[in-house]
Amino acid sequence: MEEKKEASREKVIGSLGWSFAERILAQLVSTVVGIVLARVLSPDDYGIVSVVMIFITVCNVFVTSGFGTAIVQKKEVDKRDFDTAFILSFAMSIVLYGGLFFGAPAIAAFYNMPQLIPVIRVLGVRIVLTSLNNIQQAHIQREMRFKSYFYATIIGTVLSCGVGIAMAFSGYGVWALVAQYLTNTTVGSIVMLFVCKWRPGLGFSAEKAKEIYSFGWKVLCTELVYTTDANVRGLLVGKVFGPADLAYYEQGNKYPSLLVSNVNATIQKVMLPTFSRRQDDLNSLKSALRRSIQIGAFLLCPLLVGLAVVSDNFVNVLLTEKWLPAVPYVCIFCMSYMTRPLESACHQALLAIGRSGLVFWIMLAINGIGLLATVIAVFVLKSVLWIAIFSLLTTLVSLICFLVATNRLIGYRLKEQISDIFPTVLISAAMGVAAFLVGCIPGSPLVILVVQILVGAVSYVALACIVKPEPFVYIRNTLLRRK
Repeated sequence: MEEKKEASREKVIGSLGWSFAERILAQLVSTVVGIVLARVLSPDDYGIVSVVMIFITVCNVFVTSGFGTAIVQKKEVDKRDFDTAFILSFAMSIVLYGGLFFGAPAIAAFYNMPQLIPVIRVLGVRIVLTSLNNIQQAHIQREMRFKSYFYATIIGTVLSCGVGIAMAFSGYGVWALVAQYLTNTTVGSIVMLFVCKWRPGLGFSAEKAKEIYSFGWKVLCTELVYTTDANVRGLLVGKVFGPADLAYYEQGNKYPSLLVSNVNATIQKVMLPTFSRRQDDLNSLKSALRRSIQIGAFLLCPLLVGLAVVSDNFVNVLLTEKWLPAVPYVCIFCMSYMTRPLESACHQALLAIGRSGLVFWIMLAINGIGLLATVIAVFVLKSVLWIAIFSLLTTLVSLICFLVATNRLIGYRLKEQISDIFPTVLISAAMGVAAFLVGCIPGSPLVILVVQILVGAVSYVALACIVKPEPFVYIRNTLLRRK
């Protein structure tokens, strides 16, 4: 039994390692390229693509959410499960792309931006490509073969970034961003065909479709509610305040979001199949849930606190002065994403025990409140900044709801919740103060930024060695044992 548990533990750690490496390397390349493109392209170019991506992101919810998650969550699956999920996903993508293609003139008229029409019709192809990519990811995620996913993501990211930079410097403007998005998804899907054991087939089963639908529709609705709420903000900002303000808002969200994708999304990608395998043992599930939250908070909190503290120098040095209006949004979204390790871990745990309906109703209520707050910020307060502030407040309410739900259904008590994150929050705050004080010193923004990062990193590691929070000890012992 002990050998089996150790083997399982090693598999989880190995999966986390490959998944984390994939996210770190891919996002590092994307971030560097994004900085280059932001310096070359205008806020209006980014604003146009941001408007289009709002519609594509909402469409992708129908294609990706529910079908893939249902496959990962099921105890037993066969090839027909994957084929059925793929056919459902692909058929949905064709319908949605057709709607976007023929609806492009109406969208362009709504925004009074004729240039949106060709961008929507070309970039919308990404929806169809995503339908294939989604089920491939589900297969790899279920088998925890994240090494294969690592190669697919890195190859797609590097090639797409090269295409984007070449086109930007050649003067293609907004089409450089379009080409980058499409190349990334296309190359990633092609590489997946070689590294993934599953191949798309026509083995559709009405019975399998019913099983997938019974679980998946709740996940889909949950994601749709969440995505709609998040993207309504972008729709309203783009329509009422213009593409430039939308670009500042999106850039402010982009870099905190990248950090979350690197750390938290990596952990959750591994944790859903891990949670699902323990769905019949609540004590084991609770232990895995706490470990996920501890590690997520330990890795994510210092990054977000650090980014918020250095945001002005970060934007000034890397993106140039034309993007400085994005600084307040960077700070607000850093605080908002601070809750993500707890919220998303609880979310995944509830899905693992089959409570997708409860998750849906929580998300529906929270995002209904968020939508109302957004409308007030836009039409009453007339402020993009207040949209971001209300988003932060809504996130805090959402966190409380998920913690209450896991308390009642899994027995994850408030005292345990606080003890799991308090040491990390404490040393992250101390690190933030040290980096902030360095930022008060007069000097070159580049030099101050570098010193702030060094002081922040050294002080966080030093404090962790002194305080010895549980996730630090766990990570250290795991790394030493693997050596």
